[in-house]
Amino acid sequence: MISTNKQIISDFTQYLDAKEAFLDAYIDSGSDHELFIASYIHGHFSVIAANLMHAIQAPENKSAGQAQWQQQTKYMLSQSIDIAIGNSELLGTDAQDVINMRNSLFVNDGA
Repeated sequence: MISTNKQIISDFTQYLDAKEAFLDAYIDSGSDHELFIASYIHGHFSVIAANLMHAIQAPENKSAGQAQWQQQTKYMLSQSIDIAIGNSELLGTDAQDVINMRNSLFVNDGA
């Protein structure tokens, strides 16, 4: 069954909410360092999510499926963080910890 654009938007919103919940979980259960890392990623994620929610509603994107939007989320977040690290926004173990947490954010997404 082919999903309607409204269904794709709904599913994608749930996907983004799950990613946000993953990051928010560090508020209650993480160390100060994990909270810092999650907050850093969350800042990048919020910008990406807002841009993608706008893009998914554009008529020219109505044929894109859920998997494509999930891949785009991972790609854009990875690019944003990689550029920031490349610009020395984070160094050393902080940079590596951000990369590790970012990667764990997408571990259950499949291929």
